[in-house]
Amino acid sequence: MHTQIVMDRSGDTRHDFDPTSSAQVARAEHRFKELTGRGFRAVSLARDGTSGRLLPEFDATARQTLFIPQLQGG
Repeated sequence: MHTQIVMDRSGDTRHDFDPTSSAQVARAEHRFKELTGRGFRAVSLARDGTSGRLLPEFDATARQTLFIPQLQGG
């Protein structure tokens, strides 16, 4: 199971998907495009504790993807 973690004002929401299911991968890719289109940054989290990497496009092999909202100054 792979997980997309969306951070927002209310905390975080986790969306699991099976990378072997084409329907679930399609929904995960749609969520990726929707969130990044709204300004969220996507970061693939490393399993070994090292820094993650910024994802410019959907990666179905990423075990955990963290979506961080764009910071807004005031």
